Amino acid sequence: MKTEYAVGNIRIHFESRARRRWFVALLYALLAVCDVAGFTTNAKDTASAWIISAGLILVVGLVIMFTGVAGDMRSRGDEREMHRRDHAHYLAYRFITYCFIAALFASYFRGPNPITPLLPVVLREFLRQSPNIILAATAIVYITLPQAILLWTEPDMEEVRS
Repeated sequence: MKTEYAVGNIRIHFESRARRRWFVALLYALLAVCDVAGFTTNAKDTASAWIISAGLILVVGLVIMFTGVAGDMRSRGDEREMHRRDHAHYLAYRFITYCFIAALFASYFRGPNPITPLLPVVLREFLRQSPNIILAATAIVYITLPQAILLWTEPDMEEVRS
């Protein structure tokens, strides 16, 4: 795992666990905002389309930075590092299974059922969109969660100054 991320002359240090956790929390907060905003805005409103596009560009930049800090997940290391990565994948993909099951149960509200006609229109439309929201969030989590687990659980590292 890298302890420093450099873009040109700008260097961001990730030696401390607190800084890595703030970075992971920021990434997932932006992903959640973009996911919900993408499904709740009006497609004809150009201002919201620009805001969502700018948010997604920021998210893509953060994901690139995220994978740069966490390191290449396919690279081989020693047995301890491989065990840590395999365990992170196991935890991540178990959580993703639960997300798919939630999307399956949420798809109940898309078809005719006795519950949705009794609900207000706004809640009914949200429940109709919830499988799409859950699947989009699951795709995002699938891409980033193993690296997030590694960044979140790695202890503090000693600072390396060059």
